[in-house]
Amino acid sequence: MADSYPLSRKVIDMVSASNPLSSSLFSGQAIARVVGLTCIFGFMADMVALTFPLGAGTAWRVGVLQQMGDRSIVLLIGIALLLYSFWENSSLRRTMSYLCLGVGAFFLLTCMLVVRESFSLHSQTVNNIGTQASQLQTQVEESRSNPDIAANAAPEDFTQALQAIETQAETLKQNARTSITKVGLASASNFAVVGIGLLSLGRMALGPVGRAGGRSAKTTRK
Repeated sequence: MADSYPLSRKVIDMVSASNPLSSSLFSGQAIARVVGLTCIFGFMADMVALTFPLGAGTAWRVGVLQQMGDRSIVLLIGIALLLYSFWENSSLRRTMSYLCLGVGAFFLLTCMLVVRESFSLHSQTVNNIGTQASQLQTQVEESRSNPDIAANAAPEDFTQALQAIETQAETLKQNARTSITKVGLASASNFAVVGIGLLSLGRMALGPVGRAGGRSAKTTRK
């Protein structure tokens, strides 16, 4: 009995030494687990830092969604590495596959939310610019009827001021449309790509489990 443990340990060491691929695989999975958890917790920490203090309004929501979309690739890499690290464990792999499917579906839904919020922000921004331009034009018209101001300015000056306000307002509206559209498309594409990637990972992880189950069932029937 005293020599049984050293003998067993010697056999295990001999098996491990004869199969270096297996030992390298497990070491690689351990590294993937560490890096994967680091990516996931790093993504979560960034999201908490970006959402606090809590705000309100379309601009705040679009900003948070944009930052989430920009960092979503980190979450994809983290989940993929974590899934690889649990690949040998069928139960954990199945759990991770459901996680991938759930997060992937959430990201695809968030993609549509980004598009809606971007349209809403675009409308609000254009309306605000139009309102400010109207207020300035009203002030110019009131100044035209003011004798003190009209005495020091020609009628053409008021006309040019009104035209300048209108031109600047149109320029600001066009710039707002372009910038908001670019940001919205970039964020929506990030969510869509990462969502599809997560769904693919989840489906891939479920596939081998199902096939393995089918093979084991056939073996049992035999």
